[in-house]
Amino acid sequence: MKANRRMLVALMSLVVLGAACGGGETPPADTPPQPTDNATTSPAPTPEPAATPPATDAAPTQAAPPAATPQAAAPAAPKPGKERIVGKWQFDFSGEPRAAAEAEAKKKAGKDEKKFADLMKEVEAAAAGEWIEFTGAPDTQYVSHVTEKGGKDKVIMKVKYEVAKDENGTLVMKPAGKEEISKKDMPKDLEIPVTFKDDNTIEMKDPKKKMTLIFKRKS
Repeated sequence: MKANRRMLVALMSLVVLGAACGGGETPPADTPPQPTDNATTSPAPTPEPAATPPATDAAPTQAAPPAATPQAAAPAAPKPGKERIVGKWQFDFSGEPRAAAEAEAKKKAGKDEKKFADLMKEVEAAAAGEWIEFTGAPDTQYVSHVTEKGGKDKVIMKVKYEVAKDENGTLVMKPAGKEEISKKDMPKDLEIPVTFKDDNTIEMKDPKKKMTLIFKRKS
């Protein structure tokens, strides 16, 4: 109880002390400053523009234009058959001619394998010596060659020809006049088709044997 009284007395003493320091008068309330006429009529100052950085002499760097893409050259048009056919062509002993030769050799040799092999060697040697030639304008000729024993070349057929058709890799030829070696007339209705497998390979239809012959370019 005594402790509580002491605390109450102390609090009362502080209140009285504060009142004595204030003189007992309430201080007037602070009055806010009034705006002057200049503040009312004068516009707000305009902010100065930001300083422009000095220009430099160097021009702005620009990206280089893309390089032009080169256009692929158009493929050259193929030569006409009458020009492609000019030259010398070696007989290629394959396909139908070889099959026919083997059948004939087997027929002659029977079961004799050695005889069959010897017959085929003879045919192959003869085929290796066979080649043809086409000459160009104006003297267009078909010339057939064989190689005799000793390597001597022999012309067995020579005849002028005309082009009846030349399109889509096929050339159709017709003989013109007599065959110059035998001096015989050629059939007027004879047509010999030549097909270009590529620039160095041609196929011809043998009108007599009714088989396709293959030739490879020599020159």
